[in-house]
Amino acid sequence: MRILAINGSPRKDGNTAKLLKEITKDHVDVDLDSFDLNDLKIRDCQACYFCKKNDACAIKDDMQRLYRKLREADAMVLGSPVYFGVENANTRAFIDRLYALLAFGDGPGKYVPRLKGDKLAISFVCCGAGKGKEVYANIKDRQFAMWANLGFKEVRTYVIAGASPQGNVLELVDAQNMVRECQELLDR
Repeated sequence: MRILAINGSPRKDGNTAKLLKEITKDHVDVDLDSFDLNDLKIRDCQACYFCKKNDACAIKDDMQRLYRKLREADAMVLGSPVYFGVENANTRAFIDRLYALLAFGDGPGKYVPRLKGDKLAISFVCCGAGKGKEVYANIKDRQFAMWANLGFKEVRTYVIAGASPQGNVLELVDAQNMVRECQELLDR
């Protein structure tokens, strides 16, 4: 299995990174590619629609490498912290650029996914808010729809609430349950 793990947080040892490492560690026969978005140069989508006429994005930056890795991967794991109610800017730029993986369908608002195969998408956000699961349920729902629209056959999305800046996330029961469930999904 090929797994693509993407850390949206600028903190390489923060809560998001810790969860990504726990989810993706100790798998047998796995080819793992890990990226920290903060280390990459990814420009914002320019809405030029080049990608709708071509199976590619016109912007030549580090996202080109991630497109290739996404196409090759059997599973993708994306984690992001929540900043001011949404995924952080690095993660938002990555997500916006995924638009290039959709072709126009027949009619307004209709798209055809360009990704092929039985891919698994796992995405999660971490937040400090104790009631984050309720407050940020919209992120979970939006990401679920996004991955499904992109052609992922199996999708899991999570909100991990109550994480402290000191990095306590692995002590949280919801995080432990998520890690266990994700590891099982990746071991199939």
